[in-house]
Amino acid sequence: MSDYLELNQQINILFELMPHPAGRSYTLQEVSEATEISLGTLSHIRNGKISNPGFKSMRRLSEFFGVPLKYFQTTSIEECYAIIADKQLEDVAEISEIAFRTTQLSPKSQRDVLAIIKWVQAAEELRKQGQDIPHLPSLNFMYPDSDDESE
Repeated sequence: MSDYLELNQQINILFELMPHPAGRSYTLQEVSEATEISLGTLSHIRNGKISNPGFKSMRRLSEFFGVPLKYFQTTSIEECYAIIADKQLEDVAEISEIAFRTTQLSPKSQRDVLAIIKWVQAAEELRKQGQDIPHLPSLNFMYPDSDDESE
């Protein structure tokens, strides 16, 4: 059996390289609340006092940080970095596909896509605040003065 990288090293790499949407590192409290892993347990995992947590905890950490479970089978820091880099490339590929597909749309349809994205961003903020999300407004309503270019 391989000598796996210490779990606390793997977790610390995730905290270091997987940023919070605000661009900073996640706090233990934020990860604890999101994963439902107690703050004490998470702290013990991170500082190496717990080296073999349960599968449920590992799965929750994997899902939270968006890495496959195989991440925790790495034997070196370089392997951890490679898995994270692959994940980031997948994320970029999805964004690139969205951008590419919109280049093939008319200017009016591109504005419609942008309006939908802005609505989704606003809806996400409302959801975080525990508020109801309004229905997506009619796209014609969003751009009443725009020219109706042929599609």
